[in-house]
Amino acid sequence: MKFCNYIFAITLYLFCSSIVAQTDSTKTPWIELNGYIKDIQNTYFIQKIDSNASVNLIHNRLNFKFNISSKISGRLEIRNRIFYGEQIKLTPDFGKTINQYNGLLNLSHLWIDKKSFVAHSVIDRILIQYGDEKWDIKIGRQRINWGINNIWNPNDIFNAYNFLDFDYEERPGNDAVRIQRNLKNNSVLEFAYRPGKNKDEHTTAFLYKFNKWKYDFQFLGGIYQTDYVVGGGWAGNIKEAGFKGELSYFIPKRNTLDASETFSFSIMADQTFKNDWYISLAGLYNSNPTNVFAANGSFYNTNLSAKSLFPFRYNLYTSIMKTISPIASFNFSFIYSPEKNTVIIVPVYAWNVATNFDLDFTAQSFFANQNNSYKNLITEIYIRGRWSF
Repeated sequence: MKFCNYIFAITLYLFCSSIVAQTDSTKTPWIELNGYIKDIQNTYFIQKIDSNASVNLIHNRLNFKFNISSKISGRLEIRNRIFYGEQIKLTPDFGKTINQYNGLLNLSHLWIDKKSFVAHSVIDRILIQYGDEKWDIKIGRQRINWGINNIWNPNDIFNAYNFLDFDYEERPGNDAVRIQRNLKNNSVLEFAYRPGKNKDEHTTAFLYKFNKWKYDFQFLGGIYQTDYVVGGGWAGNIKEAGFKGELSYFIPKRNTLDASETFSFSIMADQTFKNDWYISLAGLYNSNPTNVFAANGSFYNTNLSAKSLFPFRYNLYTSIMKTISPIASFNFSFIYSPEKNTVIIVPVYAWNVATNFDLDFTAQSFFANQNNSYKNLITEIYIRGRWSF
């Protein structure tokens, strides 16, 4: 508790300092602040619309950047969330579940943990960075994004994420060291190391990126927890369509009964057409699927890994987006897997109501064969308002 009080005091001090520092517009402030406040109303129902439950989420983020010198900077980013409503009562140990963070340091705190009211804070970015023309070095809690595709990223061995968790745009981070060296011809060599709490949780790897034949390529190799991993990917164009792909191969370091090799491959194509239409297609293959599909919103809450980006062996994704006006758009996404004929439908309407204020409406509806019949397992509806500063 004392540690969290210190963090709160530091945050308040930095907030006040940044306001004072930015009153002088003639020079770059040594502290910069931005963030947002969101309010999300979520209602879900299982099969019948009268069997519903709701939860409200107030979501605040504070992003501090420290301009120490022309080459050295720091970041401190804090995520604050307040949940209340019926759905909290129906989820056992909801507070303890969201209070789990995969990091060496315990930088999260559960302020309130009641049956229908939970308040939680976490520092999900805290790092120092050095950068010049040749080197970029980051030490601390950060996001190491090695993925290429928009939906499924087998190369994202440090920070895999669930794309259905649309309210976490920043994506998870980890306590790590990342060193990047810029080479000739726009090629880049990276090394990253994420220590674990025990010997089977370490991740360390090299990544090499270069451009050839108007395509961006990358290759990686290293250790991913209990496995050796090798992989690669590409990004380019076929005529006017974007064309991307990633693959990773995981080989167990030790031969045990539950150890098995895993091959994960994703591919994606997208194109923008006339009249502001955008279409994307993606596919994912996983040689070692879990086939676990629960009708309780588990897709939204499950912590995924690069070895298991989705529960099934074969997965298809398509998305169609239409820009209605400069301030409004509609997006319809469709995910399908032959396993139990699983279908997920995700329509989204986004509206930029005013400067720094956005409103969007999102639904996620899950269908699958269950007990010899095809059912709508769960439908979740979200109304979200966001004010950015």
